[in-house]
Amino acid sequence: MPRRIFLLLLLGVVAAASRAQTLTPPFDIKAPAVIEQGRVIFNLRCAGRCHGIDGRDGFDAPILAGKDYLDPPFILGTLLAGRPGSAMPSWKGRLTDEELWRVVAFLSSLGDQARAAQSR
Repeated sequence: MPRRIFLLLLLGVVAAASRAQTLTPPFDIKAPAVIEQGRVIFNLRCAGRCHGIDGRDGFDAPILAGKDYLDPPFILGTLLAGRPGSAMPSWKGRLTDEELWRVVAFLSSLGDQARAAQSR
């Protein structure tokens, strides 16, 4: 019986954790309106002393504009885990899931722009 209770509790914890952070965006992250909303959130929360407006001026963090490695899995992982040993915090719990995905949309658009520029 105690084993069964433990397994049920474990299942409940796993289910709650999976609902807390979804790995599938709830909207089209390529949509211009979503990208713009992400840009606004980014500039309010991340620009300051870190990445600068639109990710173009790295102060205490790298410049993000022009970086071809910015794709959704990399960005989401960084936002959720932060960058240990750096000033980059985890944004899990600081932004809602939808806000996180909007920031992913904006930053991945910077990566798309960088990849497009390289292919010219």
